[in-house]
Amino acid sequence: MNENKKGYWIYSIVAIIIGMSLFAFWGYLVYDLVLKLSEKDFSNNTVVQALFSLVTTVFLGGYFTKFLESRNAKKIEVFKVQKDISLNIIDYATALYYHPENERVKELLKAETTKVKLYFDNAVLKAIIAFINCIDNNESQEQKEALYENLSAQLKKSIK
Repeated sequence: MNENKKGYWIYSIVAIIIGMSLFAFWGYLVYDLVLKLSEKDFSNNTVVQALFSLVTTVFLGGYFTKFLESRNAKKIEVFKVQKDISLNIIDYATALYYHPENERVKELLKAETTKVKLYFDNAVLKAIIAFINCIDNNESQEQKEALYENLSAQLKKSIK
């Protein structure tokens, strides 16, 4: 804690004074509303509309805002995970494309398919399996290139 600095104490005192004055102003507004309601009839449409708009905008608006924030946060997290998995798959597929004899990279690519099952659709999984089978069967370079391009296209389509 910065106990020896004057700025810290000044900032703290000002923040407390401003916070307490906001609470006092809020109390005054509630007190004034109660006084006006006690003097006038409750059929006053303006007061009822003001209370209704206060409840709907503050409470329901706050609820929906929190709901939308949590939903968007989940979508952003899923997008980040999908992006990381896609980059790993492309890295492993590229290494396997240029060095098809590397068994370790092939096993790493197969291990990524379990993540693909969780975060992507079946088209991406089928593209990975087709690419691995093409590497295993020592097919032509054109076939490998076509399947590699198909794999990258499926990943692009799934992330968007």
